[in-house]
Amino acid sequence: MAAALGQRDPYTHAHAQRVAAYSRRLSERIGIDGDDLRAIILGGMLHDVGKLGLSDRIFSNKQAALSKEMLGEVQSHPLIGAQLLSKFKCPKAIIEVVLCHHERMDGSGYPFGLAGGEIPLCAKIVSVADCFDAITTDRPYQRRKSLTHAFIIMKEMAGACLDAELTDLMIQEIKANGTESILPVDPIATPLLQAV
Repeated sequence: MAAALGQRDPYTHAHAQRVAAYSRRLSERIGIDGDDLRAIILGGMLHDVGKLGLSDRIFSNKQAALSKEMLGEVQSHPLIGAQLLSKFKCPKAIIEVVLCHHERMDGSGYPFGLAGGEIPLCAKIVSVADCFDAITTDRPYQRRKSLTHAFIIMKEMAGACLDAELTDLMIQEIKANGTESILPVDPIATPLLQAV
């Protein structure tokens, strides 16, 4: 599924691989292992899989500001992804990541407006990894930020958008061990899962 999404949007495929790697590193930093770690890694890999259901106009758009209609379509991708994965009987934790990775600590996220403790830990971890990678890589509508600038942005997002403790730990992890390069397209999850 991640590879299929990569055929529509190569950036999203590489982004998914990096998010999975950052999610693994952050999870290991807080002591998560075994099946929980595997679910978070796969959740990170598949967090945007619902974008398979989006129209071609979304993928061809190069503007940072989307129309209200296009924004609504983009914000449907967690629901689409969760529905897709539920048909394959994926573990609950993976589906929770896909469904909740755009929820925000202050309740301003989507699709449900969950806040704080209502958001599953696995989704909070992937959300931090997702935001960090989005800030530090080039996108069609946005240039990547330096690490110094990225850390400032992440700290500004901590508390309201992102879990503050996980954000601090992510910054510590990056300072200690650096960033992820763009991972090879194939095999998709093998390099990440071998470390589990």
